[in-house]
Amino acid sequence: MDVMKPPMVFLGKFCYRVNPGDSNNEPYNTSSYTDFEEDEQYVADKKVEDVDPRVTEKDGRFSASLDIPSALFKFVIGKKGETKKRLEYETKCKIVIPQRGQERPIVIKGSHAGGVSSAVTRIEVITESGREKSGFTHFISIPANSAAIVNSFSRFKEQVIDLNCGGIDEDVFQNPSKLHLTIGTMTLLNDTEINMATSLLHSTADTLSSIIGNSRLRFQGLAYMNDDPSAVDVLYATVKSADGSDRLEQAVAHLTSDLSSLLNKDFERDSVKLHLTLINSVFRKETKGSTQQRRTYDASKIFKELKDFDFGEIEFPGFHLSQRFSTGCDGYYETVTAICTPLSP
Repeated sequence: MDVMKPPMVFLGKFCYRVNPGDSNNEPYNTSSYTDFEEDEQYVADKKVEDVDPRVTEKDGRFSASLDIPSALFKFVIGKKGETKKRLEYETKCKIVIPQRGQERPIVIKGSHAGGVSSAVTRIEVITESGREKSGFTHFISIPANSAAIVNSFSRFKEQVIDLNCGGIDEDVFQNPSKLHLTIGTMTLLNDTEINMATSLLHSTADTLSSIIGNSRLRFQGLAYMNDDPSAVDVLYATVKSADGSDRLEQAVAHLTSDLSSLLNKDFERDSVKLHLTLINSVFRKETKGSTQQRRTYDASKIFKELKDFDFGEIEFPGFHLSQRFSTGCDGYYETVTAICTPLSP
């Protein structure tokens, strides 16, 4: 399947296939890209229109700078510097990479514009692939940790435990302070990228506010992610606008469209499944931080007895840019910024 359906990286209008490397330390084998099998003469004779516009010329020498987060430098360097050496050899360029932790551009220098241009493209493919492997750091969320919802969640948890379902322990329940809806994930690796996401999110605020209005959200009814209720990983509560409108869905569709350049590519923009996670097998203490397979649980009794459980309503709390693996002073995730939040009383 790795051969038939390899990972893909999109850079502008171009799509590149990512081939696996020879080790975990060098996960991307850029030397086998068909697009990049360029001999020295081809690089030297590359047409002007094919050269990246970021390539500049001075005194017969060419260069380009790439603003890439320092967390991704390791992918350009590779194991024992092999990736960098190969890139320099094949593009006939010198690649200058700042020291770890220095948020400065990678500089590419060469005697041919085509070589520098090729190095730019290859480095971007490598780092974008590395970004996808790094996991997300932030996400757009709608908090659902109001006192009313938390109290309902506590009652739900007690009733579930009383049902004595197979495979359900207390550690598989969501932290009540972190109940939320996830709209989309982002990998933001430095302050520049966080500021960009913040600015882009705020640019959508007026339009989203006009769509949402004074909407209230209602959480009622249970569903699960797979087809077998006796082997479930994620059990969640469904959510909708309390007035029966589709304002929430409209706002989410607009938001994911406007933020598409920053959102990770691991979900369908047009069909975000809005859900409030209640029980998740990945929360198990034995699973966290481990590579072992998740252990499912039997939700048959839960679905039979509590299918229409009503968690209540909340005033729309806004869209938050939340930091993963964090906890704020209120127990929720650290909030970088938020829009469309209720007016203070």
